[in-house]
Order: sequence, then C-alpha cells, then structure tokens
Amino acid sequence: MIFYDEEHEELFNKLCKKMPYLDGYHLSLAYLLTMDNVLREHISALYDEKKDVIIFEGLSKPFQTHTSLKTTRLAFNLWNGTVYDSDPPETYIDKNGEKEYVPSKYYVPNTIFNCTYAPYYFEAIKIRFEIFM
Repeated sequence: MIFYDEEHEELFNKLCKKMPYLDGYHLSLAYLLTMDNVLREHISALYDEKKDVIIFEGLSKPFQTHTSLKTTRLAFNLWNGTVYDSDPPETYIDKNGEKEYVPSKYYVPNTIFNCTYAPYYFEAIKIRFEIFM
C-alpha cells in the first residue's frame, strides 16, 4: 500500500482501529479520508464512527475544496456505490415522455481522476476490491 505521506499512514492506522470492520469498504474509506489534508481535519463530518455510516451532508460543508470533493465522492462511491449527493442528478426525457435519471457528471472518471491524487485513488480502488499486485 502506498501512502501520500507519513501522516496519511499514521492517521489511516488510527482510523482503522476505530472501525468495526476492516473489509475493503472500510479500508478504502479510511484510506481516502485520511489522505487529503482538508478531509483529515473533518473526518467526523463525513463518517460517523459510532453508527458506522457515511454522512452525505459532508459533501456540502464549507470546508470542502474542489479536490477534497473529488476525494469524498470517490470514498462514498467505493463505500456504497452511490452516485448522488447534494449534486442534483441529471435528468432527461426518454422517447415515451418519461423522466429518467442519469448519474451526476461529478462521478465520471475524467472528472474525479483529473488531479494529482490519481495514483492514490487507484490505490483506494485496489483496496476496496482487494486487488493485490
């Protein structure tokens, strides 16, 4: 496992000790939430350790930056496959006149992975899906 810096590794291990399970879901969440400098200071606004749930409202908190939002979206997506948050889903009308929803554009790979954290994002995916190379 590669870490962004020593603090990332230290905080990752600390958060893992508080988690009830150490499966791919929890490990990838811990990895991403402790990697980004902004998120490190606001983990409790994004993950409730006692209830073992992610907090979607954390996506709309004022501390979020452009990059920390990418990291949070990926972390939440790896946790439960979500593609919706405070960003409204895109809608379109099909041929029968019915509304259909498509995932938010904020979750497409070229939006999320277009940053310097990309190598660490791939590491989180490997952790989540237990791909050991």
